[in-house]
Amino acid sequence: MLARARFTPRLALCLLAALIPAVAIARPAPDKTPRYRVDRVVLLIRHGIRAPLDGEAAAAPLADQPFPHWDTPPSQLTPHGAQALGRLADYERARLVRQGLLPAGGCPQAGSIAIWTNSKSRTIASGQALAQGLAPGCPLAVDHLPEGQADPLFDALDTPAVPFDARAAAASINAELDNGRALMVGMGPAVATIERVLGCRAPCPISTQPNRIAPSADGKGLSLAGPIDLASGTAQVFLLQYTEGMPLSQVGWGRASAADIATMSPLHARLFDVFARSAYMAPRVGGLIARRIAATLTAPQAPAFSVLVGHDNTIAAVTALIGTGFTLPGYGRNDPPIGAGLLFERLVDTRTGRQLLRLSYLAQTPDQARRLLPLPQAGAGAPLHPLSLGRCGTACTPAGFAQLIARQTRVLDQAK
Repeated sequence: MLARARFTPRLALCLLAALIPAVAIARPAPDKTPRYRVDRVVLLIRHGIRAPLDGEAAAAPLADQPFPHWDTPPSQLTPHGAQALGRLADYERARLVRQGLLPAGGCPQAGSIAIWTNSKSRTIASGQALAQGLAPGCPLAVDHLPEGQADPLFDALDTPAVPFDARAAAASINAELDNGRALMVGMGPAVATIERVLGCRAPCPISTQPNRIAPSADGKGLSLAGPIDLASGTAQVFLLQYTEGMPLSQVGWGRASAADIATMSPLHARLFDVFARSAYMAPRVGGLIARRIAATLTAPQAPAFSVLVGHDNTIAAVTALIGTGFTLPGYGRNDPPIGAGLLFERLVDTRTGRQLLRLSYLAQTPDQARRLLPLPQAGAGAPLHPLSLGRCGTACTPAGFAQLIARQTRVLDQAK
């Protein structure tokens, strides 16, 4: 007779162990697909490090020494500036490869990258430097109008593309900025620093004169006189000296450290409170380029990556239209860094197909630009800085962004 089997705790554990692999095999694998993927990117970037513009350092007569000589002609992109843009392009190319928008090797597919620059030589050269970094050794086109021809996207006030009345502009800006007095609020440390660097003897007009905003003599533009006019471009020249990699003995004659340059930076930013971020000027300076960005983000077909190479006032105006601000390492509040820009990314929810918009500032620090440092992809020193989408809200869609820009730029329709 066969012995009856007994069901013991040990036997139960053995049976359970035998069943576990079958159960595990039957269970569906976890979904590792990222919730969002980036399918379209637009970069609005300021040109790279350039030699100073003619007359940019308006406070030069107040300095106790002549400003240093530049080997690069006035206003032109420097070789160092092209290299710094190359570092930024290296960083962005690696991101685009991870996002699947660029191939890991070889040249990008035709039409997947579009670069449009303003028609000034420094923006054209900046576009070419970015193209070489984004697609090394590839025939990537850099498009623009003929050099010197005003492009309404970047220089709208130099064309009939937007309605502009100098008297109305001056009246609106003076009302907004308390006849220029608001420009000096909080500027005490910046003014004291630039006067010290210049060696300006008291009473120095940077701290003693008022700001005056008026129609220009020809009635076609605006005129700004006073401390911001004297100091804004001069502060920018000190930044250019530093980021260009000049010996520290030549950066503000050895009197301007990186911290000093950051302290002076708000003086440059205040220029845009008049000419780009003010309620009257923002839609006229940045409206056409903002509409171009919105159209690219919402079009049924567009390049995966679009680059628009412009200027600091372009970026200042677009951020004002959005209703956002920024403070980046080494710079003052709302001062657009050299060779840096706004990165608009269109995200698609892989579960629902819903689109969202993400905004960041892609910017090197002055020290990274000065030393041509490789830019880390993450962590300390990474050049990508998240920004708020302002009036568009935290769940901003490309369509919602386009509607916001249309509302903020209604005045442009008067020119049609």
